[in-house]
Amino acid sequence: MDGTALLRELFTPDEYDAVRRHADHLGVTVIEYVRRSAAERAMERLHLTEAIEAQALQLGKPSIPQVERARCGDGTSSPALERFLDALAHPTESD
Repeated sequence: MDGTALLRELFTPDEYDAVRRHADHLGVTVIEYVRRSAAERAMERLHLTEAIEAQALQLGKPSIPQVERARCGDGTSSPALERFLDALAHPTESD
């Protein structure tokens, strides 16, 4: 199964079309758009974790910051993309 087929299974048709439109707008393939989005999300989480750890060292305990998920360019959320990125960030253990 190629990457596009996997993404078509992951996203609903409407969600896939929205992701495709964003990718087209940026001039990249859908797979590259998802790859870049996942990498960006990972970097955001890394920076957030580093900031929390630095604050914890200074204050003796970590605080939980308010985090708002990014929205798509047209102001709508992409639930499938969020599920996909969350799955990448928190993989389940498989036997």
